[in-house]
Amino acid sequence: MQPIVLLSVLALNASGGQVTGHVTNSAGKPMRDACVIFVGDETARPLKGAMVDQRTISFIPHVKIVTAGTAVSFPNNDVVFHNVFAEYQAKRFDLGLYPRGQKKVVTFNKPGIVSLLCSIHPTMSAYIYVTESPYYAVTDAKGNYKISGIPSGSYRVEVWHETGKVQTFDVRVTGDGQKDFVYRK
Repeated sequence: MQPIVLLSVLALNASGGQVTGHVTNSAGKPMRDACVIFVGDETARPLKGAMVDQRTISFIPHVKIVTAGTAVSFPNNDVVFHNVFAEYQAKRFDLGLYPRGQKKVVTFNKPGIVSLLCSIHPTMSAYIYVTESPYYAVTDAKGNYKISGIPSGSYRVEVWHETGKVQTFDVRVTGDGQKDFVYRK
């Protein structure tokens, strides 16, 4: 059975409004930590203060979206050493061992997905989705997302979850309304 993702787009206006919606799987269950990115003509500036924390032998948050050129800090706020490393499309690195109270910083210049792991703790994993778009969100535990300040226009919507690949949809954002998408692998 192929997964289905439904997205709802609501409450937009011509000067830039707020897009809200949800992501669900084929069984209608909400998908937590799904990335929703509206890609148009605008390019985002790098973010300031981006961070993926290491605490209670976990990466927090589990999924983060950053814009290309963003420097992300990786503080170790855990009681044990960690060795953060990354594989996949957008960046490969190995930060080596470092203790509580130290942090390392990595700049993400290339769009794509980064898989974070710890070589000491195999249960630790997280993802960074690097985009050039300023319009993005990560879904909450109920599969809901909200994107503010998005102008009316044509967009390619990218939806990604760690259980699958990036799916794309072409949409036109105009005024108030709702648009659902079916996502199939």
